[in-house]
Amino acid sequence: MSSTYSLSMSGSSVRRPETLETARMYLDLGDWIEVRKRVVEGNLYQLNAESSRKRVAGELIKRLRTLTDDEIRFLVDSHLDDQSAMLWVSVCRTYQFVSGLSATVLRDRYESGIPTYTEGAYETFFEQEAQIHPELLKMTGAGKKKMRNQVFRMLVECDLVSEDGAITPIHPSPAFARAIDVAHQDDLDLFPGVTLR
Repeated sequence: MSSTYSLSMSGSSVRRPETLETARMYLDLGDWIEVRKRVVEGNLYQLNAESSRKRVAGELIKRLRTLTDDEIRFLVDSHLDDQSAMLWVSVCRTYQFVSGLSATVLRDRYESGIPTYTEGAYETFFEQEAQIHPELLKMTGAGKKKMRNQVFRMLVECDLVSEDGAITPIHPSPAFARAIDVAHQDDLDLFPGVTLR
């Protein structure tokens, strides 16, 4: 997980196809600086503005860099729930806020028999986190709304929540659990309704 409390998750959604293509490029090149250069200059993500290309590339690469090379290989070779799970791990390692939300709100609600993710649950978690991380209190109303919407979108993109807010557990395989680096075993607790260790 990132050592800083990053709030840049609104910079891009999960963008599964683009993330996978970026990961494959890294496995070919072995150099994140060169990957970023090629993504931006070659407009890999098909974004008109150069500033958008740089912003999205920066966010996706930042997430991928939280994974080990072996985890990246697993990501590009996996499918369905395993792929969604590794994408979610990269998001949670990058954004401590999202990791906490996943490990507490999502998991706790589901396991308490409340299988829905609501705006109210998000806001309660946000307020609790703001007591520990005052940088959250500095966000504007528009910034808070954008972040809340982006977190929900990422949950949907990784198949953890449906469009109507139902928590929809994914079931990564034992191979996924084995692929997680030994230093990051807590990542196995991010997923509601499944025990991976």
